[in-house]
Amino acid sequence: MTHVVIVGAGIAGLIAGYSAIKAGHTVTVLESTNQPGGAVQAQQLKLPEGMLGVDTGAEAYAARSTVLDELLDDLGLVNDIVAPNPAGSWLYLPDVGAIPAPRVGMWGIPGDPTAQEVVVALGAEGAARAAEDLQAPMDVWAKRRAAGESITVGELVADRFGPVALDRLVAPVVAGVHSADPNDVDIDKVAPGLVDKAIEHGSVAKAVAYLRAAAPPGAAVKSLRGGMQKLVDALVAYVEAHGQLQRGAKAVALDMESRTVFTETQQRVQGDQIVLAVDAPTAHDLVSTMTPLQQRPELPPRPAFGAGVALVMMALESAALDEQPRGTGILVSPNVTDVAAKAATHVTAKWDWARGKAGELGKHRHVVRLSYGRVTDPADGSAPGHDTEAEDLVQLARQDLSKLFDVSERHVIENLAQVAVIRWRASMPLTTSENTRRIAAIQDAVQTIDGLHVTGAWFAGTGLAAIAQYSLALRFYPLQ
Repeated sequence: MTHVVIVGAGIAGLIAGYSAIKAGHTVTVLESTNQPGGAVQAQQLKLPEGMLGVDTGAEAYAARSTVLDELLDDLGLVNDIVAPNPAGSWLYLPDVGAIPAPRVGMWGIPGDPTAQEVVVALGAEGAARAAEDLQAPMDVWAKRRAAGESITVGELVADRFGPVALDRLVAPVVAGVHSADPNDVDIDKVAPGLVDKAIEHGSVAKAVAYLRAAAPPGAAVKSLRGGMQKLVDALVAYVEAHGQLQRGAKAVALDMESRTVFTETQQRVQGDQIVLAVDAPTAHDLVSTMTPLQQRPELPPRPAFGAGVALVMMALESAALDEQPRGTGILVSPNVTDVAAKAATHVTAKWDWARGKAGELGKHRHVVRLSYGRVTDPADGSAPGHDTEAEDLVQLARQDLSKLFDVSERHVIENLAQVAVIRWRASMPLTTSENTRRIAAIQDAVQTIDGLHVTGAWFAGTGLAAIAQYSLALRFYPLQ
């Protein structure tokens, strides 16, 4: 048995703590803030009739893996697992407006390029180009896979389906879900196994259709009744019951000879193993302080944060939204000029539990979550996003909700019951190839240091399932 010290009580740190305790180790988790959970948080909207809590960070997890299902089962939450409304999402495209998203797809990549909704989205010429994927040889991609080369979503889609499909179908999804440019996202990170199946079937579309058909019945994503915050609450309770969770304990330095974490308040926390469950810039800073000097690894320049995002949560009384005019929500093409949001989730249409709770507070009560900030935005902060003033974001959100859901802005203003602005930055890495190399170099450096580990979205990849799998795979063997 060893003592494991975990720096960071985001979802990665909490799962690592849970895993270490289950393996029989003692655990101390250090959290710099007073609120564990990282990017899995809930916002309480104060309405005239009562409080309504909704997710403001990660609201669901990918169902392709069973790792989170098993974790939730062990935590006693398996009966709270829910699937979203199967109505599906919409797209908002230039020159087209709002249209239903293709029903068979993966991250916007169509499983049937000849489907009517794909033709509507791409136009006859764009759809004909996309359909070439069904017959074009996969030789180039087979050679690249055999050579072990990284393949991005953008280059694969542009080659197989054409630039129109990339811009209109894939870019809105990748930007809306991952806050990333498809040309910066490794296809294996978001769609593991897709390239290999495409080589086997001779078509990316055929591979998408195969993987969707072979997936377990039900939705591609799942969540928890009441929101993903329930997972955080359960993990916090588990760690506090079997270990220690110290809030307001910011780590500032490491001594790996004595395996000690030093905090901002000059506290010394010693353990046999240390896990840095933090963003890569913070991990870089901590490893850079490491003593003794002769054990400190060479590090690349500090990784950079992404531009971040801002979310505007809006609760309103609207009979016009009862019909769920945009399904579970709408993803916006980066090329539109009349809408600033990159996505809008109709929370009370997507999740039955949210609709039921909101219905208790008002007959036509709805919650819509609008997201601002793209990785491709100018660095000067001129585009609406993380650094935009709250008042300006709310004004934009009223206009965008009106445009995206086809209701008047006056209707939105007159029926708005509550609004909240939430900002996220530390949980979102800049997804350029250079930044990715810097992050990978930190992982490689840490692997050379006995007793030190890293985990979290920056190292595991975006998404709760990926983070959980990475954190659960950490092994804390007794030191020899």
